Amino acid sequence: MSEMPPNQTAARGFLRRPDPKAIGNVDRGAQILGGELQLAGHVLKGDPFAGGPQPDAVAAELHGFGWLDDLAALGTHPARGLAQKRVFDWIADHPHADEGAVEWAPEVTGKRLLRWIFHSGQILPGLDREGSAPYFAALQTHVNHLAAHWHTSPDGQARLETLVGLAVAAMSLAGAEGLVMPSLIALAEEAEAMGTELLSRPRSPESLLESCALLVWTVEVATEAGIEAPPQLMAIVGEIAPMLRAMRHADGALPQFHGGGRGAPGRLDHCLRATPGPATTARGMALGFARMVRGRTTVIVDAAPPPAPDVAPEAVANAHASTLAFEMTVARQPLIVSCGPGQGFGPIWARASRATPCHSALCLAGLSSSRLAPGAGAPGDAPDILTERPENVWAGDYDGHGQLVAPDFGLPHSGTTAHMLAGHDGWLHSHGLTHLRELWLDPDGFTLDGEDRWRRSTRVRRTVWPM
Repeated sequence: MSEMPPNQTAARGFLRRPDPKAIGNVDRGAQILGGELQLAGHVLKGDPFAGGPQPDAVAAELHGFGWLDDLAALGTHPARGLAQKRVFDWIADHPHADEGAVEWAPEVTGKRLLRWIFHSGQILPGLDREGSAPYFAALQTHVNHLAAHWHTSPDGQARLETLVGLAVAAMSLAGAEGLVMPSLIALAEEAEAMGTELLSRPRSPESLLESCALLVWTVEVATEAGIEAPPQLMAIVGEIAPMLRAMRHADGALPQFHGGGRGAPGRLDHCLRATPGPATTARGMALGFARMVRGRTTVIVDAAPPPAPDVAPEAVANAHASTLAFEMTVARQPLIVSCGPGQGFGPIWARASRATPCHSALCLAGLSSSRLAPGAGAPGDAPDILTERPENVWAGDYDGHGQLVAPDFGLPHSGTTAHMLAGHDGWLHSHGLTHLRELWLDPDGFTLDGEDRWRRSTRVRRTVWPM
């Protein structure tokens, strides 16, 4: 399935009141209200649309309107007034779809359409039918644009955002009913074709959560509309959920790796509750992360190479040099963490947060385990990419014969010490060194012991750090 027939009937309003399913951060909402919007490592002041051309990454986030989530979290009258002004100003400046513009890329259009519908309660209050007419006319323009161009969006989360935006709009708008089943079928076919293997390539736990949330929201909107969603959608959710549980810290948050944060408050729990079937957890590694659990303590280790540009080109802007870094959470208290994504603190931190020193990992004289090299094009236009990545990364435990086996550290209350041996060759070509990291987590979860070793031919340099 490629192009869908355009919707010939003008959107007349909503069939039912949309719920604001995506809620952001209150502090960021207050910052936006104060005149500062931080996107992709840049700070936009005043009217963010009034400045000159922006780098593509910044323009995509700005025109995707994902920051409406933060204004919705703030929920004040001034926040609603600002949301309404920004949306209607945008509509006035973009009366027609421009296929070649960043703001009309299908994945950006789909995200914007989804946010405009979810946050219609912020955008429409105080407007009569005549005042809201430009809004609904713009929604119809978005729907027709996506129906014609959704198939040009990149695979992965971007394509899900494109089709979820189209499907939710078709199920929500009066006059768009003819696109409901075509959009749902296209979404189901694409999600099934991509599967968890493709959605996992960026190796970002939060990115996988966002993909899962998109599918869950679609099924919820379909249920509210009395429409039977294709079974493939919840089948993919059922495959993603065990992987998310395997990366869930004791406090309910996700580890901050490869551009992902801890996850929007409540979103992970919401997706896991919506998952059909038993609450199973993936065994071994999920997305290349190994997890040790004892008592109420979780230790999650990045035990795979960073995503490669040729395998996951969409992840090059976010991949971290975090090989063998770990996070540790005790009950509700994060004890050892990574810095996480630095885009909210400007371009310097956006780059620095991807380096090894911003993770709980062994660093060689300030040198990262993967090197950050400038991307193509003018400085700032293209993201830095990781080069000289580790080629061999391994993690596991010993069996009875002293052989390394796949990581499976048993149940949280197994009564035995969890043990992991991991290594990588990120400095092999530059310094002739291999890094080995060994961890022991006591049965009660209150003591973590570790040992880092450099291995070069037959010589080993050892550092022991009990906690």
